[in-house]
Amino acid sequence: MCLLSVTVLVVFVQPGMSQFGIGIGGSDNDGINIDIFQMGKTIKSAAEAKRGFTYQQEHYLGRAIAANILSTYELYRDPSANRYVTLVGQTVAAHSDMPQTYGGYHFFILDSDEVNAFAAPGGIIFITRGMLRACENEDQLAAVLAHEVAHVQNRHGVELIKNSRWKKFGTEAVFLAASGFGGGDVAAAVGVFGDMVKDVSKQIMARGYGKKLEKRADTDALIIMMRIGYEAHESVTLMRNMQERFVKGGKDFVKTHPKPKDRIKTIGKALKGELEASEIPAVRVSRFDSSLAGARAQ
Repeated sequence: MCLLSVTVLVVFVQPGMSQFGIGIGGSDNDGINIDIFQMGKTIKSAAEAKRGFTYQQEHYLGRAIAANILSTYELYRDPSANRYVTLVGQTVAAHSDMPQTYGGYHFFILDSDEVNAFAAPGGIIFITRGMLRACENEDQLAAVLAHEVAHVQNRHGVELIKNSRWKKFGTEAVFLAASGFGGGDVAAAVGVFGDMVKDVSKQIMARGYGKKLEKRADTDALIIMMRIGYEAHESVTLMRNMQERFVKGGKDFVKTHPKPKDRIKTIGKALKGELEASEIPAVRVSRFDSSLAGARAQ
């Protein structure tokens, strides 16, 4: 049984906001404004100092990496589909441990049959049309987006640099980009970062964040989903469907994430003792089907 019946997704996100107004439908609690900062851990400046990057620097790094990703993929320009994915994504982000980023969260659909999703540092998240087809309902879509948001809240993009050959150069390069671009010109950022951006982008698109960080993102995604009221068990259903797809010869997502069977074990262990899944409310089914009909079409 889900914790809440989420019927309306309305999230207003602006950099610097201290609250997010979220309309959550229920029997008698429509339109309640929830202070998200009371729902998760406060973002601590100590974590920022430990990692060696400010949130502003991480933002410019993410913009440069996103620009690099978009040199490989085309955006899917369907207003209805993009609006819906953004609303689900912003709701997920607002219930994460990092409800705000320096430049805000941004969600985009990639016009690709590849089954995949990517998170660039700072909150720029991409999901392919192939992944939208793999999702059967809104709760499974939320599971994918929550996984990517978990990468952002845990600053896994910064970890890639810390663990790479650029770890000594990374902080200096990002500082230069964040302080010298006068408005954050992405082309200039790519030029300054050069090979570092290409390396990190390739890692994200071709190999993901590594088994340890992917496992962490899977478990944190479950927490985010349950905070909202989504059926966390739908994560397992999605993985089972994807496992069947991969056994039959598919690839894509398995290049950048652990094998579905391994993820099922991780998610199943994390859900042990939780409430059993219940039927998804009809409103969530209908808005998923209507909003993504075109995007999910073959």
